[in-house]
This record gives sequence, C-alpha cells and structure tokens, in this order.
Amino acid sequence: MNYALIVLFTAIALVLFLVWFLVAVPQRRSRQTQEQVVAELEVGEEIVTVGGLIGKLTYIDREKDLAKIEIAKGIEVRIIPAAISHPLDIMARIKRAEKQQGKK
Repeated sequence: MNYALIVLFTAIALVLFLVWFLVAVPQRRSRQTQEQVVAELEVGEEIVTVGGLIGKLTYIDREKDLAKIEIAKGIEVRIIPAAISHPLDIMARIKRAEKQQGKK
C-alpha cells in the first residue's frame, strides 16, 4: 500500500474520532442529564414545554404517555411527557444531577 494512502486514512480516522469525542460525548451526557431531570418530575411542579408554555404539572402517566399542565387557573392542556422540556428550576436540578453522576 502507498504510504500517502495510509497517512490519509489515519488522518481521516483521527478527525472522525475528534468529532465524536468533541460533539457526541458531551451531547450524550447532556441528554442523559435532561432525561434524568424530566424522569424525576412530580405532580405540582412548574414545568416548561418545548413549545415554551409554562405551567404546573397536574397529571402524568408515563405508561399511557399522557400528561396535563395547568397554564392558567382552571385551564388544563393535555400533552405528551416528551413535550416537557424542563422544570422551571432546571439549573438547580442540573447541578444536583451532575453531582450525582460525578459520584458514580
């Protein structure tokens, strides 16, 4: 095999590894933290949906894939739990989740 071809394949492999390490790994960690925070949600907590609605979680059934949030007094909206972006106090929860992941 040609020396230049070996160098080229090695360079391509190195670049792909760097992209994976710099992009995919942090994104996976972020997604895991997000999923953990949403999984810990309980009825009565303030949440933000992916559409930007802020409301109080009044019902959640992960088996039926259904949740309800109260967006104003007496007005409830049905959503799927995947539409929950984060709790309103997300930064405190992320710090707590990161500390727990660091202990593992």
